Amino acid sequence: MEPIFALDIGTRMVMGLVMTKGVGQGYEILASAQTEHRQRAMYDGQVHDVDEVARAVVKVKESLEKKLERPLKQVAVAAAGRALRTEVAVAEHKEVLPVRWERESVLALEMEAVHQALHQLESSSADEAHSYLCVGYNPIARWNEGEEISNLIGQRGKTAKVSVIATFLPRTVVDGLVAVLGRVGLEMTSLTLEPIAAGQAAIPANMRRLNLALVDVGAGTADIALTRNGSFFAYGMVPMAGDEVTETICGHYLLDFKVGEKVKRELNTKEQLKFKDFLGAKVVVNKEEVLKIILPVVKTLAESISREILNLNHDVPQAIILIGGGSLTPSLTEVLAETLEIPKNRVGLQIRERLGEIFGEKSVKGPESITPIGIGIAALEGNGLQYYTVLVNNKPVPIFELQLTTVAEALLAAGIQPRTFFGKPGAALTFEWNSEMRVIKGTMGSPAQLRVNDKPGKLDQSLKAGDEISFTPGEQGIDAKAYLEDVLPPQKASWISWNGQREKFVPQVFVNQQPMNEKDPILDGYKITYLPNDNLDNLLQEKGFELGKKVAIEIRINGEPLVLNLNRTILVNDCEVGRNCIIQEGDSIEVYTKQITVGELQLCPKSMPFKVNGIDIEYPPQETVISFHGKTVTMDEPLTDGMDLKVEGFKRMPILSDLLPYVKFPEEKISGSLKISVNGQPAEFTTVLHPGDRLTATFN
Repeated sequence: MEPIFALDIGTRMVMGLVMTKGVGQGYEILASAQTEHRQRAMYDGQVHDVDEVARAVVKVKESLEKKLERPLKQVAVAAAGRALRTEVAVAEHKEVLPVRWERESVLALEMEAVHQALHQLESSSADEAHSYLCVGYNPIARWNEGEEISNLIGQRGKTAKVSVIATFLPRTVVDGLVAVLGRVGLEMTSLTLEPIAAGQAAIPANMRRLNLALVDVGAGTADIALTRNGSFFAYGMVPMAGDEVTETICGHYLLDFKVGEKVKRELNTKEQLKFKDFLGAKVVVNKEEVLKIILPVVKTLAESISREILNLNHDVPQAIILIGGGSLTPSLTEVLAETLEIPKNRVGLQIRERLGEIFGEKSVKGPESITPIGIGIAALEGNGLQYYTVLVNNKPVPIFELQLTTVAEALLAAGIQPRTFFGKPGAALTFEWNSEMRVIKGTMGSPAQLRVNDKPGKLDQSLKAGDEISFTPGEQGIDAKAYLEDVLPPQKASWISWNGQREKFVPQVFVNQQPMNEKDPILDGYKITYLPNDNLDNLLQEKGFELGKKVAIEIRINGEPLVLNLNRTILVNDCEVGRNCIIQEGDSIEVYTKQITVGELQLCPKSMPFKVNGIDIEYPPQETVISFHGKTVTMDEPLTDGMDLKVEGFKRMPILSDLLPYVKFPEEKISGSLKISVNGQPAEFTTVLHPGDRLTATFN
């Protein structure tokens, strides 16, 4: 197997190893080199000064090339573990009519879900990074017509849905690494994540069954990986590490950062420290004094690491393993054990010297060598994200393989929207025609033009390094459009007679009860009512008549209102017919309303009420006289709306003598003279009476 160039670009230091698999088990380090950045060019694992980082990388590269006496062109690197993001997203596609879901359409739907995952990630991200690279995805569920199904391809339906889990890295992280490597003529072939790489080297597979916490303490961050039941199950990060300790020393003694870093490292080897401050003054201090100064920040770092471990693990792990240059910070292991309340011997450093399967160059040692060794192991075992470049419309696109990469994934990585993979059909026009749903389809969209290496390509086609993709987006179909005349059935006007008038009877078309012209466009959602000129019901609707409906008229009788309903019938050619009667050319249609006469009301005048000697009597009318506007009307007179009838039964008002027959006297009292009164006042036989009067007649 070809040797692997593993490069660990850290915040403070760049270390490179050239490794290969050993003859038996294990791995052999053929050469190593390392250097520090001349100035702070990286922060929290992110490249900030490409040229400065490139200077350090080229120095390591040239040193290795000199030792191996051969050029190095390809390299395996690692990205900060905190940068990895995963999102679950869903995409759905609906059709008006059932279709068969083919492989290309299902793949386009998956790409749409990945794009949705990317949108979710960018919307929820708390930082300013606006772009992420998808390094792989997997479908986790599929639905057809709302029912979950294992495979959509070949199924038929109107609604398809997929759910995917997609993995992303910030484009700035990857672009920064690629830019640095490009400056020095190196091509990235494998990308792994720092905690994954460190874990592969620091904790053997047979120890991962234990609940262990691996903490990679660097200059800017402390990355955390946890093991249990044979595998790593959680990753975390603390945004502080060795630089905070260095800055505390610099702040107390007024030192340049490089001098402060030198003082921090000498704490592990010297009892008395000598250095010059920023103003040139010579300073001599004991180790114990500096340890007291940095102890608060070491405690803060230990507390942050402990808090993150407990948050991820939900319990104190069995042991803590520290790696990375920052793990050499004085007192860190002791304070960490104290903070987590575990024995001090359960917190320790992992160094290259204890890795049994790593052979070769002996100068590679200490906890800072673990991550670059892990990067090399990941690349040799094929566990990294395989990286290569393809061209999409003449622009280079980085591709990472978590699975076999397809043209569709390359297009997505190039920022091409999944909806352009296929030209969408034009929107359908849907409307109601006499309550029946009708659909006019838009034209089909044209598919995207896709070529790979100047040959026709497919979305699911696999790619290899250097492939060239030419992509022309699909064009959307034309939306459906129609006018009323396009959907009207053949029609012909007919001439009829309506209540004696010759008229043309034509079909009627309404939208929301408004007449519609045959040249009017049909809009989506229209509810069209079409009335052909073929039966009586449609003619009556046009005229505003309802067959069998009664016509109401209102009259008054002696000032009291009375509403009467008149029956109305339709005659076709002098025959009474039903609403479904067929109307033909020349037919005569009449609206006939049956009249009501005065006699049919059976009107009678009211009698006059009187009280005679305390007894109520009704004085009957003498005759019935009905008049309208002062003129007498006959019983055959038809009633009309608004007629005010007066009904009378007396030619004159009665006099007292007319009511004497209603007076009853006891026989024993009929003697003497008759005394009569009206309403308590003396009266005579000729006294005129009015309704309600009280008449009294007695003998003295």
